[in-house]
Amino acid sequence: MTLALGIIDINDAGIQVAIDNEIVSTSPGFAVMDGDHLLVGNEALHNARLLPSWTNNRFWNQLNTDPIANSTDDVRHHADLAFAHLESLWQPLKKDVDRVILLVPGYFAHPQLGLLLGMATECGIPVSGVADSSLLAACDLPISQDCLHLDIHLHRTTLTRLTSSNTLNRKDATTITETGVFTLWDRWANIIADQFIQTSRFDPMHHATSEQALFNQLPDWIDQLGASRGNTFELNLGDVNHSISISSDQLMGACAQIYPQLVQFIRTQVADSEFSTLLLSHRFSGFPGLKDSLGLITNIELVEVEPSQTISSAYTHAEKIFSTDGAINHITNLQVRHQQQKPKPTQNRSRATHMLMGNHAVAIGKSFQLSRDLTDGIRRNNENPICTLYVRGDALFVDSHTEEDLAINGETADRETILKPGDSLKLGEQIITLISVT
Repeated sequence: MTLALGIIDINDAGIQVAIDNEIVSTSPGFAVMDGDHLLVGNEALHNARLLPSWTNNRFWNQLNTDPIANSTDDVRHHADLAFAHLESLWQPLKKDVDRVILLVPGYFAHPQLGLLLGMATECGIPVSGVADSSLLAACDLPISQDCLHLDIHLHRTTLTRLTSSNTLNRKDATTITETGVFTLWDRWANIIADQFIQTSRFDPMHHATSEQALFNQLPDWIDQLGASRGNTFELNLGDVNHSISISSDQLMGACAQIYPQLVQFIRTQVADSEFSTLLLSHRFSGFPGLKDSLGLITNIELVEVEPSQTISSAYTHAEKIFSTDGAINHITNLQVRHQQQKPKPTQNRSRATHMLMGNHAVAIGKSFQLSRDLTDGIRRNNENPICTLYVRGDALFVDSHTEEDLAINGETADRETILKPGDSLKLGEQIITLISVT
């Protein structure tokens, strides 16, 4: 009897496990030691704040056999933790599938691929193919000849470049920043906790149980934010229910450093005379202000990838991924026939609307005369400002009132400089990021 196909898409922010074309579980790359018992995946994530003395969530990001701190006889290195996690994913599948495809991130090099296949063999996983996950995310979508795939993991954000003709090729993958969703979860949790304290003097970080409850709820809450400007966060602790209102402006404080890096790097990858498709991973769902910022990059068409897209494409193209001679190859190109789509230039009239510094965003309005002193945050100074930001038509401009001390994207500011989301103003050691909130 022919059994089903198993597909495992390895991204430590949430490893997707599927039987044929159906996702059956999603498991984050967490490991927690509870006495002599090792917890992995969701069980570990839901105990990480309760058992913080031995927690590890970097084993997929740094997959190697280097000794780790606090090692035990059973857990010597990250490969041991990855093996335990992979084995936990395989156990519920092994009676129902007879072939498995592993989808891997672009930053996995030969050493990581070798370790992964070795672990799979030890687990008894019948691996029949290994393919690049970004390649599968793109292969069944209408894309332009040049395509970029933006994805986020627990500890990095990556951009993969693909080209499409008769064959879709994965050209290269770059880590834009080593800030991943784990850091953002932590920042968002602190913003929410600060708002609880200001509103009701309740500090969810004061007790491990309430801190764990906050972190349990946070990923799904972010995912469902959508485009709402005002959002309610409810923390149910059994006999007591706490509720606060959190604005997108507050939440964007967690992204003050990462968004400009993404925008500026992607701009360098898009040719002035060509259009590119930018595929946005479903793992960015709910990130406040991100689509507004990315949408201001010229010569791109932004396409949001559905959560099931990569799995669905792997199932559809399984025969092209399977090894024909018993040797497992790392598939980075596929012969696929799909309608190429050349993005059309659009007149996107969105502009920067807020200044972001630290965890606080301030609306610019029609004009804003910016104080030279940012010690206590962004403030107006109508008598002796360092610069004036103002709206004219559909654009935001800045006029510098000094030839020194103010830089825009690292360069000296001129009069009537147009500002775009993702641009930065640097005053001394202080950096303000321009963002768009619609």
